[in-house]
Amino acid sequence: MFTAGHASASGGCERTPLLGGLALLTVPPATNSFVKDERRFPAGEGHTLREATSTQSAHGLLIDGEIEEVNSEACCGGVERTAYSILARLPAIHTYTTLAFFIYFGHVWLLMQRPDIAVSIVGFFMLYGVIRFWIMWASAFHGLNLLQKYDSRAPDYWQKQKRPLGSLDFNAVWHAVIVPNYKEPLVKLRQTLDTIAYQSIAKQIVVCMAMEARDPKAKETAEILEQEYAHKLGGLCYAIHEVKEGEVAGKSSNENWAARCVKKLMVDRMRINPDYIVITTCDADTFFHPNQFACLTHHFICDGDNRYHRFYIPVTNFMPNVCHVPAICSTRYTVLSIGRMAELGCPISNPFPLAIYSLPLRLAERACYWDPSVIPEDWHMYFRCVFADHGKVSCTRMMITVGTEAVEGKGYLDTVKECYDQSVRWQWGAVDFGYLLVQSVCNWTVPLGKRISLLFTAYDHHLLVVVMCVALITAPFLYGKIPVLFNLDFITGQQDLVALKDVMIWTWLIHCIFHYIFMCFSDYSLRTSVLKDRLYFDVRDQLGEQAS
Repeated sequence: MFTAGHASASGGCERTPLLGGLALLTVPPATNSFVKDERRFPAGEGHTLREATSTQSAHGLLIDGEIEEVNSEACCGGVERTAYSILARLPAIHTYTTLAFFIYFGHVWLLMQRPDIAVSIVGFFMLYGVIRFWIMWASAFHGLNLLQKYDSRAPDYWQKQKRPLGSLDFNAVWHAVIVPNYKEPLVKLRQTLDTIAYQSIAKQIVVCMAMEARDPKAKETAEILEQEYAHKLGGLCYAIHEVKEGEVAGKSSNENWAARCVKKLMVDRMRINPDYIVITTCDADTFFHPNQFACLTHHFICDGDNRYHRFYIPVTNFMPNVCHVPAICSTRYTVLSIGRMAELGCPISNPFPLAIYSLPLRLAERACYWDPSVIPEDWHMYFRCVFADHGKVSCTRMMITVGTEAVEGKGYLDTVKECYDQSVRWQWGAVDFGYLLVQSVCNWTVPLGKRISLLFTAYDHHLLVVVMCVALITAPFLYGKIPVLFNLDFITGQQDLVALKDVMIWTWLIHCIFHYIFMCFSDYSLRTSVLKDRLYFDVRDQLGEQAS
């Protein structure tokens, strides 16, 4: 049976405890912010949790989801899927073509015929790389400062923050957390649910375990977790997803079914106002900050009417178990964590969701939920919502860390292989560039500036950076003998001819030294402040702590 815990309410609400941690909440019409607007639904029975707690199916299983609707993406004469399939090859074509030009054609023709153009191309890459370097580290230090500022773990920290006059009541917001998983160990799911149960507003959270029918132990696992955690939360249920024709097995199709089931339960049965429901999707090994959902509630309320056009993204961190993986993998995940911190700390960046994010139920409905026919889901869902909402969608940054584990294998080599396989899966997100390109060309309801911004950010992240790094590594060997006029003395104006190779080597040597120093400082600061004493974050080995 679905178990709904009682939530605190504003003045005038009466709460009657029931068996099993349930509660009957009676709200006078004048202050009814938990349920649907009475102007749209007749007064009477059904405006409280009574019906929800008495009509749920056994063991919290949700078997009926919102009816599947056709998304209005058919904007190119019905050939969208064909266009997506063709453009899915675009990242590989772009990379191979650019590198072929740079390495072969540029070396053979530019070097002999137009060395000035070769120097201009290399100089552009160098200048862009240097500018990005200093912007990244300035943003990283700014982001670290914000993480330390908002790291308070006091239960009422966010409740006490100032909000606009006339804002929603803090207790009126409900959170639906979808936890997609497939054959995940029970101990790992328990750790994730522990960090949700320890939230300062745990009674305003309904968790839906998104199970896969392909998992023979799905129902058994979900029922065990329900018995252990339902009374600690506002509710815990589970949905079992069967892969249908046209769907791709994966996180996106699982979330699509679970979100529809949650909407059916919380809105249609529990009669909770859909305007006050926020959906959060995460991984099976996600470790939330104890004030994650209080912080989310605060930002949701402060965004006012714009809240229904927002994605809420925390700072994803991959360091909970980074000391248990090989050094090469540990370095990768540390760099990714600090890079994400820098991206969200940069005021001029345009960050996209990554793995763990939140959005209003209203926005998810407008986009017809997640696309069950794709593998990558975070960027795709964001783009899907942007075009469904006519370009009004943007991201609200929550400077608070949420952890997800680095992949581990059975041994050293197996872990390295798993790490590589994960990076390949992430790079598959580049196929979303084709989807974004088709929608940007065909969907003119989104402002041109918004489309250009999305295209540039996606291109820079998935295509340009890869090519630029390879080009800069090979440039000293391909174009290193080209002489360039270099100003050695800014006072006297003395000039001299210097080989391009020497300029590049010294430039990158200096920046690599700074990069190493800044990386070590940021890593140490994160571990000793923001991540210290976090639940399931093991940073003791890196800190050099020894058991007494």
